[in-house]
Amino acid sequence: MQIEVIPEGDVQHLKLVLKGELDALTAPKLYEQLTQLVQSRPGLNRITLHCRELTYLSSAGAGILLMCMDNFTPKGISIELADVQPEVYNILDLLGLTKLMPVHHA
Repeated sequence: MQIEVIPEGDVQHLKLVLKGELDALTAPKLYEQLTQLVQSRPGLNRITLHCRELTYLSSAGAGILLMCMDNFTPKGISIELADVQPEVYNILDLLGLTKLMPVHHA
């Protein structure tokens, strides 16, 4: 999986593009990178993960998204998923994540 930070002038909003598969092997990489970015950006209050090129999401990937919510929400940082493909959306919906975080279709 590739994670690309979208350069943004707004220090309160972090945008990332996810490409490939978010599974047991790649999910820790996403969590590690998000944690580092959150620590390096005081004042951050929103993270948008653009998922147009995310082709697969496993339960481990969904678990990492929940862990991010659990760790970042108390710090005042919301997480949303944008441009989610139908296959990935169906998994998120099946696992109940669409009720816990904003998820926007592609």
